[in-house]
Amino acid sequence: MNSVMLWIKELKIMYNVIIIDKINNMPIYFIPLIIIASVQILKLIIESWRNKFTWNHLFSNGGMPSSHSALAASATTIIALEYGAESPLFVLALVFTLVVVWDAFTIRYQLGNHGQMINRLVKELPDNKEYQFPLLIERWGHKASEVIVGIILGVIFTYLLYAL
Repeated sequence: MNSVMLWIKELKIMYNVIIIDKINNMPIYFIPLIIIASVQILKLIIESWRNKFTWNHLFSNGGMPSSHSALAASATTIIALEYGAESPLFVLALVFTLVVVWDAFTIRYQLGNHGQMINRLVKELPDNKEYQFPLLIERWGHKASEVIVGIILGVIFTYLLYAL
């Protein structure tokens, strides 16, 4: 019986070491996830305000604000707060954020433009040929304002949640 009690006591110690440590480090893991979910919900609200609401926007790319930019900015901000702006991890996160922002603003934006042009060409095909080509998604990337607002929201909300 004593060995069982000792074993339970050891389990409690392990639990405290593992779980409490994880809880103390929670901002690194959960704040960016809270940020991206919040920004996606905000995107739905904005689309509703513009009378363009559809549940598909919750999981779609593009639109105001950029949730990818908010997520990357949030993760970079958390790393700056936890490890300092002079740490190598922060520099790595900053480079990652710049890649995400560049992708959202240039590459995926152009992908959306290409989708629009191809869809126009498909619609000009004769009716018997048009059905052979599915319409492409036209909403992929972001305008500069959408990316900037995403970054600002990511940084500000991260500071606010981190301060809690």
